[in-house]
Amino acid sequence: MKENLQTIYNTCNIMELKLYCNRDTWVIQHYLDEDLLKKIKTFIQDNLDEFIEDTEGYSTTGKDSRQYWLINKKRNAFYEHPKFHEIMDEFTLKILNRIKKTGLFVKEGEENIKLCPLSAWSVIGEEGSYHRCHDHGGDIHGISTLLYLEVPENIKESEPENSLYMITHVGPRSHMIKNTSYSLEINPEVGKLLIFPNWIPHGTYPQTKGIRQTFNANFYMIKE
Repeated sequence: MKENLQTIYNTCNIMELKLYCNRDTWVIQHYLDEDLLKKIKTFIQDNLDEFIEDTEGYSTTGKDSRQYWLINKKRNAFYEHPKFHEIMDEFTLKILNRIKKTGLFVKEGEENIKLCPLSAWSVIGEEGSYHRCHDHGGDIHGISTLLYLEVPENIKESEPENSLYMITHVGPRSHMIKNTSYSLEINPEVGKLLIFPNWIPHGTYPQTKGIRQTFNANFYMIKE
């Protein structure tokens, strides 16, 4: 049985940034500025044919679901384009600033952590596509991000089949706990940005309509 959100999470709002905390887990929810959002979406759409494509990824499945890789270290692939370097540098800085603002690891203004990009990809799903429950590794210093570039029109908070779910009653050493009732459901919106540890299991319900596209990136956090 799913418990009421308020009994599970300590939720706080910091400068319009929402932070969900449950034991060792945390999820930052915010919005990316429109200029950078437009840069990312335009760059991906303009260069889609040049990226490594998977018609079905390790988590992505269903009708007409496609995954496009810009950085994939397992394949020794990094999309070499000056504009992409510029976008990734700007995006990485935005993520780091939001993490610092929460005070999870350092106090705001301190400069003793940095993020190193490990992978980046875009997923485009149509009606019927979904993501099986999965995580992005398990390393205690891994950070995952998800940015919504496009979502089905007229979706509502009351339509969980279009939402992302995250299993949050876990830790970095026990991320495959089964049958947990502790989950957080987040409805997609264009520009919504999620930042979370890469060991949090998460997935999506099958889409009932429209197109959903995301930009995803994994980072390794280094404390200097």
